[in-house]
Order: sequence, then structure tokens, then C-alpha cells
Amino acid sequence: MSESTTETVTEPSSVANEKFESGTAHAKAALEETTAAAKEVYEAGMKRAQTAIASSKEHLTHAAKDIGEAASAKYEDIRTQATSKVGEYKGRAQQAISGATSKAQDLQGDTEQFVRDNPLQAIGIAVGVGFVLGLIMRR
Repeated sequence: MSESTTETVTEPSSVANEKFESGTAHAKAALEETTAAAKEVYEAGMKRAQTAIASSKEHLTHAAKDIGEAASAKYEDIRTQATSKVGEYKGRAQQAISGATSKAQDLQGDTEQFVRDNPLQAIGIAVGVGFVLGLIMRR
């Protein structure tokens, strides 16, 4: 009986070696699974990031186009308003010039008529104005 008990009893160091090898195998399997899971997460994240970047580029392209079109429309609106104002002020200026020309012609006509009706008085006024201007110019 003592012989069979010694054969069935395993040595403690061999049990420790088996457990160590088993633990090592489990750790390697866990590392492989974790690495595979990390790769999947990385690839999914990269795909999501690439999709988001492409979408952002598309949105930015559309935004730039919309802003450009809005600026062009606003430019045309301002240009139209400016052209309208230029036309309005040009008309006002032409009316003012026309009115001033008309008044100047009326004054010229009135002056000519006064000189024809009162030649001596006109000469006296001209001499007086000339004398005053001469005094002013000397100083």
C-alpha cells in the first residue's frame, strides 16, 4: 500500500508548474482578446473620425458657398441703392445748377436793364465800388 500512495501523490513543484503554465496561458489569451478589442475600438473610432471630418468639410464648403452668395447678394443690393442715390443726387445737382443759372441770367438781365435805364447812376456805383476795392487792395 505504501507503494501505490507514493506513485499517485504528485509533487508540489509539478503542481505549481502546471498552475503557472495555466495562468500564463490565460494571461496570454486575455492579452490577445484585449488587443483585438482595442484594435476594433481604434478602427471604429478612426472610421467615425474620418466620417466626421468628411462631413465637416462638406458642411464648411456649403457654408463658405452660402456666405459667398449672401455677400454677392448684399453687394448687389448696396450697389443698386448707391446707384439710385447717385441718380437722385445728380438730379438734385442738375436742378440746383439749372436754378442758379436761371437766377444768374435774371440778375444779369436786371443789371443790364438798370444800366440802360440809369447810365449815370450805374457809372457812379461802378466808380464807388472800384474806389473801395482799391482801398482794400492797398492794405
